[in-house]
Amino acid sequence: MTVETTLSTEATVTGNTSLYNRSETLTDMPVYLRTATPEVELIAVTSTPADRTVSVTQQVVLELSATRNGEVFWRDSQTLAIDTQEVTNGTARTRTTLDVQQLAREQLSNVTTEAGDIGTIEAQVTANALYHTDRYNGQTTAVAPLTVTDRVYELQTPQRDQQTNVTTIQRTVAGGETASGLFGSGGRVSPRDLGTSLGGLGAISLAVGVWHTRRQIGDFDEFRRQYERVRYVEWISRGTIPTTGKYARVPVEALVDLVDIAIDSEKRVIHDTTKDIYAVVDGNLMYEYRDGEDGNTDEFGFASFTDSTPSQSLDLDLDALDHDRDQSTER
Repeated sequence: MTVETTLSTEATVTGNTSLYNRSETLTDMPVYLRTATPEVELIAVTSTPADRTVSVTQQVVLELSATRNGEVFWRDSQTLAIDTQEVTNGTARTRTTLDVQQLAREQLSNVTTEAGDIGTIEAQVTANALYHTDRYNGQTTAVAPLTVTDRVYELQTPQRDQQTNVTTIQRTVAGGETASGLFGSGGRVSPRDLGTSLGGLGAISLAVGVWHTRRQIGDFDEFRRQYERVRYVEWISRGTIPTTGKYARVPVEALVDLVDIAIDSEKRVIHDTTKDIYAVVDGNLMYEYRDGEDGNTDEFGFASFTDSTPSQSLDLDLDALDHDRDQSTER
């Protein structure tokens, strides 16, 4: 919800002058003649959303101060107007009159006489607005400096101040995790949560797009694998995966699981394009996903784990394993 307060001025020509017509209204002038317009209207307008009721209290204040070397040694504040309105049409308006001629002859003259050349006399008009709804509370403040000389006075208007209230909404996604942004406590969001972290609208659009594509593409599994390759490209680097060696190969059901392992272990996913194999090497373990071998899925889309053949799961010396087994039997 956005609320804006504007402080402006109007002055009606009542004195003798050849510059303006009598009874002419001047608005937000850079300078007003004291003899022509001895009084000025101060207008505070607060704009609120028109689709709800907002309680607004507006206060127009005249503030005087005396400063020396940038520090205030005297201050006076006078409330010129204050009222509270239940705003239903989006606008709260408060008007009050400041007699500048009287201000110059009395208060400013007295302060100047007392302070002499000790310090500098400053004046300003402030419009404060306090607003309240069933959801938001806040304040806006518009300030206009006031300068008075022997012949003219200046009020630098219009002055505006705006306040915006925002409510952050957290939604719990599948698995009980809360999507609150693109980056989590570890500095990077898990690939499983990447779609939900983009916001509700993006997730809905993605789901609708995938569902629609599935109806049109016969080989949906190939489409899904291509989609995952593009989606997780930030965590994948091209390289060569060794076919022999000391690594124990651990099969992984899906590419997203392999990317999770890479993030947790602070490693990179290596994609061997000649074999269509993705792998993460961590110590003597090689976590491996073979493109196109996701395993079976049940009716809910979850992968069902099946026994892998020895050639897929482990790349070890089988003769050595048999020798160890024989020794164990003899003992």
